[in-house]
Amino acid sequence: MAKIEHTDFTYQVTDAWVAESIEDRLNRIRFFFNAYEEYKMIEVLDAFDNGHVILRIEVAIPANERGLFLLELEERVKAEIDVGITIWLEPVGDKSKLRQLRGVEVKT
Repeated sequence: MAKIEHTDFTYQVTDAWVAESIEDRLNRIRFFFNAYEEYKMIEVLDAFDNGHVILRIEVAIPANERGLFLLELEERVKAEIDVGITIWLEPVGDKSKLRQLRGVEVKT
């Protein structure tokens, strides 16, 4: 059996990203999203020194399309803003009306 090669390499953000203020980072990312019609429904919540960018998507994207959409978005952001950026979505609580009616609480 052939040995599978595996690399655990993750790109780090550039020194330019770390040197920018939080406001400058947020403005760069917001400007990027506003430049593309398909990204105008995205709200940028935070942009950390380590490259984590927290987003909120204002429209429902079907589950079968969401993963590919986010991968393509992250690839584009890495190419145009900084190679070390990682896209994260804002955590959302349980939206099930049935569980809420029954008094079931899901703790995260």
